[in-house]
Amino acid sequence: MEILQSLIKHQKKEKASFHMPGHKGRGAAFCAPFESEILSFDTTELSGTDCLCHPSDAILRSQKWAATLYGAKEAFYLVNGSTSGILSMFDAFFSEGDAVLVDRACHRSVVNALSLCGLVPIYIAPPTDRKKGVPKGFDKEKIAEALKAYPEVRGVFLTSPNYYGMVSELKEIAELVHASGKVLLVDEAHGAHFPFSKHFPTGAIRAGADASVVSLHKSLPSPNQTALLLLREEDSDGRVRRAVNTFQTSSPSYVLLSCMEQALSYAETHGEEATERFLSMSEKCSKYRTEDPFKLLLKFDGEGYRAEEILRERYGIYAELCDRNHILLMCSWQNSEADFALLGEALSELAPLLKETLAESDVNQFCEGKAELNPREVRKKESEWVLLSDCAGRISAQTVTAFPPCIPILMPGENITKEQIDEIAKRTEYQALDGVKEGKLLVIK
Repeated sequence: MEILQSLIKHQKKEKASFHMPGHKGRGAAFCAPFESEILSFDTTELSGTDCLCHPSDAILRSQKWAATLYGAKEAFYLVNGSTSGILSMFDAFFSEGDAVLVDRACHRSVVNALSLCGLVPIYIAPPTDRKKGVPKGFDKEKIAEALKAYPEVRGVFLTSPNYYGMVSELKEIAELVHASGKVLLVDEAHGAHFPFSKHFPTGAIRAGADASVVSLHKSLPSPNQTALLLLREEDSDGRVRRAVNTFQTSSPSYVLLSCMEQALSYAETHGEEATERFLSMSEKCSKYRTEDPFKLLLKFDGEGYRAEEILRERYGIYAELCDRNHILLMCSWQNSEADFALLGEALSELAPLLKETLAESDVNQFCEGKAELNPREVRKKESEWVLLSDCAGRISAQTVTAFPPCIPILMPGENITKEQIDEIAKRTEYQALDGVKEGKLLVIK
């Protein structure tokens, strides 16, 4: 019972959750209907329970209702998380060999989508907020330049809001992309709460995106793995449905489906008042908010790991992300006054370490343009493990990713730069990176 014991041990240590999932371990918002009989709701496709693969009854009605909440024409419940939605979007909207403008600061699942679908990514790097030291959202000028430089692309894929709560100019970008006869797809995983209060940015679909994916579990009171794929227009030819059924399990959890419905109902009914309450409770932390009020970004000068240890060990506060210069706290409606009172105490102790701005950006130098090889081509090449210090100029054979934020430092097929090597070396001092083994990287022979 190793996993269970580790969870029980963690529960005893954590006093305040400032990380996903959005329910914060407090089940009142969605577990009340289940009480102690949760397993009795864990059923399968039967007469009267409908079928997620081809819904025609309760699930269909629920999905139509969910679509209206986000201003979409169609919504697909996802029980394999936003990852399955991202794979589905790329498969449904593009064909093998298509070139696509891709936000370089994307989630690693995008790399898998590009590889599985045989697409040619043309990476565009987001601008950097020099004071905060994190990627910003895209403006329309950046996208216009990229569309002019690469007219062959079939569409644009952006992440908005990004992991740090920074938002792109989606309305203006959508108009620009559509005027060019292309599609705009958005990873909106961190923006599931946007439609439910005037204090949040406009959601991607209402801004004009053709499709977006939202992770309900990241900010709404819903369990992990729950997400929605949203469409601006109806899936008239069934291509999106076929893609979803390709990448999603054929044995969906009805407990997860019910929890999604409960979370959305709570958001629709209580979102505005809950947001007002949250803003009031967190007012003393307002200077740390990014463009998404649910994200609090604390800035340090090389003291991030020390500060995170203080939060965790002295106060029982667990943050979503920590790096050398940042701690990211993810909030939700389920955070309590006690959470923010505890956080206030901790911030008083951390005050000598906190910085208003960062002197230099600590953002990884993202590569732009076409990589040497696209992700599918990389899979066909022979590879070898090479010492990190000897990798400059070599071609990466896989992603190198820190968890969190799950944004690849290296993409497969990229020429490895000195800046990327330096970033990897710095990060491995404090955390294990996926794609690094014994100080070596996997590169093309």
